[in-house]
Amino acid sequence: MNADFQMEVMDQQDAERELGASGGRGRTSKYEPIAQKWSDVGDDEAIVLSDLEQNDIQNLRNLLYRRFGKENVIVRSAQQEDESYKAVVRAREDDEYLRNDE
Repeated sequence: MNADFQMEVMDQQDAERELGASGGRGRTSKYEPIAQKWSDVGDDEAIVLSDLEQNDIQNLRNLLYRRFGKENVIVRSAQQEDESYKAVVRAREDDEYLRNDE
């Protein structure tokens, strides 16, 4: 059977970029530099992010947990006095804060 279309399998992030959603910038693409930085930091280092919105925290968690495994990385966040959020990305120690149902 010969299909009239082409198909290839690729990483989800690459697929979103190929699609060019929202002018070539997919929802998680703005978090890609954070994922790249996380892959470069040492085991005893952390990334501190500030001026985030609540949905940024969840989008960042989704990307990092999918990419690196939620057993390996943790994103902790706290709302600041100015209503923005601050987050720390660091290695998860043992099964720290890992829920069994996830």
